[in-house]
Amino acid sequence: MSEPGKTKSPLYKERVLPNFGTFAAIFALLPSIAIISEPFDIRIGLVIGVLVVITIWILLVLRAPKIELSQLELKVGRVAISRNLIGEAEIISKDRIFLERGPKLDPGAHKVFQGSVKSAIKIPIADPEDPTPYWLISTRKPDKLAELLKKS
Repeated sequence: MSEPGKTKSPLYKERVLPNFGTFAAIFALLPSIAIISEPFDIRIGLVIGVLVVITIWILLVLRAPKIELSQLELKVGRVAISRNLIGEAEIISKDRIFLERGPKLDPGAHKVFQGSVKSAIKIPIADPEDPTPYWLISTRKPDKLAELLKKS
């Protein structure tokens, strides 16, 4: 029996980080920043460039969406919903992701995207009082998350 105030460990936990290409593209800013500050001092430019790149990398990691699934709820970012209020999850494949994030996207849907992740999961909301039709969540492991959501 669990003690009040103690939470069980999650069944599933993921931080949806950007892909390596995103971090590499940010690193490509370093020469630009160094060149811009070259009239003053190239060393200052390099230091500023390194600090800017590291700061952006840290922000990308800290701001990456988190997915947490427990026995009682699904939490994505700062929003949580009870598991008994969600329907059967649908896996969105790479070939359908553009349509689901664009032309087919319902404006009322709860969206948690990581632009460089090309797989997602669509979870219908079964709460009649909730105007949100579904959650569309970027995840690197949609199969695993969908399987765990099916289990009660």
